[in-house]
Amino acid sequence: MTSADAQDAMKAASAQPLAKSPKQKRGWRSWTAIGIAAFLVMVYLFSLGAYADAGLSQTETGPDPIPATASGVNFGFDLIAMDPAKSQMTLRMLVSPQGEYLDATDGSFAKSLRLTVRYQTSGEVIRDIPAGTPVGGLTDLNMFIDGNPNTYPFDQYRYGAAPPEDDEDPVDAPLIYAAPLVSVNQLGPDERPLPVHVPIGTFPSGGLQGWTESWDYSVVEYPEERPSIGDTLMLQLTIKRGGGVLAFVMVVLTLMVVTAMLAGIVARSVARKRRPIEATMAGWFAALLFALVPLRTNMPGAPPIGAWLDVAVFFWVELALLIAMAVFIGSWLRYRTPPDD
Repeated sequence: MTSADAQDAMKAASAQPLAKSPKQKRGWRSWTAIGIAAFLVMVYLFSLGAYADAGLSQTETGPDPIPATASGVNFGFDLIAMDPAKSQMTLRMLVSPQGEYLDATDGSFAKSLRLTVRYQTSGEVIRDIPAGTPVGGLTDLNMFIDGNPNTYPFDQYRYGAAPPEDDEDPVDAPLIYAAPLVSVNQLGPDERPLPVHVPIGTFPSGGLQGWTESWDYSVVEYPEERPSIGDTLMLQLTIKRGGGVLAFVMVVLTLMVVTAMLAGIVARSVARKRRPIEATMAGWFAALLFALVPLRTNMPGAPPIGAWLDVAVFFWVELALLIAMAVFIGSWLRYRTPPDD
């Protein structure tokens, strides 16, 4: 070997990367394992926090509730149920008289009142409370709301009124103003409304699990020419999904996508003869294809199949699983030898 050949051999050897020692390999693997473990711990803690947040009711009140009047009628409203598919919600109403409207000796109404609730699913409801009626009891009201459940989990709903000057279709007009909720009249001996203003107050509203609510109250006094309308409590209410529900849905959708990716990796490995074909794996693919359907329908408050999350994620995950199963079965038919006679 000449000196030139020796120099070329030395250059080629120096150009080759140095092989990692077993100690370096163990160190790299240890750091990788630590990173994966830390990521899993973070996901676990995030899921616990999301579950805890989803179990709490969140009430975001805009302006403060109307101070409870010392002499008048105070109302408390709690959102107790949501039915987005039917565009309605259920409010639980508590009526509490105070001052001259309360007979403190026996805890009853001192004056006869008429409550008129509008915008109910059953139409206008009138409830007369004669003097001497014991205070207490709750009334459930089914109210119309506006919203689109197909935008789940980013859907939000409103109770309110459209601008009176809006030239749009009344069905599509935005509900940006407060709407009448309940009107109060004082009744005379002949059970007819008296031209008397009844002071109205409200208690802080409670929250419904899994939802974030924004309540905005106001009171409109009756016009002098129409005292029978009564003083009216107005409400603008905005309801949207709580942060815990959003986080939970995102985690479930991410798991669906990861499952489809894993199925694709398995199918590709079998198709390229990198792994042996196990016929029992066909059952695994089929189980995944149908197991995700109840997982999707049982997400908190999920609408019927056909929402935007189905078009964006779920249908594509199902399609990917179906293709992966088809690739696996095709590989099995192609590469597995026929049985011996």
